[in-house]
Amino acid sequence: QSHISMAPKRQRQAAPKKASPAQAAPAPDIRELLKRCSRSSLESLLVSKFDGGFLSVEEVEAQLVPTAPPSRAMLSGTERVGTGAFDELDCDVFTAIVTELDLRDRLQVATCVCKGWRFLKDVSHLWTSMRVAGSSSESSWRDRGSHDRVTVSNSGLTRLLDWVGAASLTELRLHTGDAALQPWTVTSTLSAVPAIKVLHLGGKKVNAAVMEATAKAAFAPTLREIHIGEDVAGSEARILSMLQEMPALESLSVPRGRVSAPMLRTLAAAWRTKRNGGPPLLSKLTLATSWGQFEWELVCCVGSLFPELEELTVDSLSVGLDVPLSSNEDNAAWRDYQAQPKVRGAVDAMPRLVRLRLQRFCGYDFYACSSEVAAFLRAV
Repeated sequence: QSHISMAPKRQRQAAPKKASPAQAAPAPDIRELLKRCSRSSLESLLVSKFDGGFLSVEEVEAQLVPTAPPSRAMLSGTERVGTGAFDELDCDVFTAIVTELDLRDRLQVATCVCKGWRFLKDVSHLWTSMRVAGSSSESSWRDRGSHDRVTVSNSGLTRLLDWVGAASLTELRLHTGDAALQPWTVTSTLSAVPAIKVLHLGGKKVNAAVMEATAKAAFAPTLREIHIGEDVAGSEARILSMLQEMPALESLSVPRGRVSAPMLRTLAAAWRTKRNGGPPLLSKLTLATSWGQFEWELVCCVGSLFPELEELTVDSLSVGLDVPLSSNEDNAAWRDYQAQPKVRGAVDAMPRLVRLRLQRFCGYDFYACSSEVAAFLRAV
């Protein structure tokens, strides 16, 4: 203090204040960003930094689900000519409008309108999700007329993937139809999409060869969601062999008649082995059982096999919990039902379960009675 007070007055004068720069944007809350990351992404980040180094906000943002499109600088001025009022729109604004369209409309806008709009082909986040079906597909009758699906032939699918850039796809929903898309087309498609995280497969041409190719695909170890349609041709053993190569799965839907308690136990054990003893990451499971073959054991075991389970869907609940429509004592089905043991096995705890969905309470000849459904709910 004495040194400062003894200094000449001219040295003690405050320096002129510098112009303060523009206030920087607030840093994103890392806790909110981590909530938007999948479990497998968080594991990958931890492993990458295990030997040292710091985790940056940019690395966390790159793992967000869904992946946000890369930011681009806004441009000014006319970028297209001869497109009417769209001439005055910046490319980013125009792209944001096209993003709201369904896939079929997006393809038409990018290819059939005018040359000025063909730049959309190079906007990668417009083409990260693809839903295609064979030209003679009849199985998805509920979705007929949907503009979110593209109908293609074998050669058409190959040309479409070449046009959009198969390497940029992160989601593929493919239905072969009865005979429209051949297995060799599906296998070549799967080998061309190394980065997908979501895969839906359906149709009679999804056979053992397709499932073997799926298990060997580059995306299999990091796949997060798979849905296998009811009309695929693969057996339970083939589906199990394929799923064992997907230890990062967080959502699984298996087809009717291709799931059993022994299968799930084998699958959970295989995933634990591939994850060096870590529990499976599965958080969403759909059990679609066969008519007349509902296994109470399926529901009993999923809690211990998949401790991270948050959402459980039980399809065809009426099967196994059913009552014949006719309660006549002369009815053989009614007598069989009365003879069934009513004591069910204990259900393993599901501590993280937040959503339970029950579907199909009745069939042509059976329905689920209130007492059985109540017993099921109490057990779960």
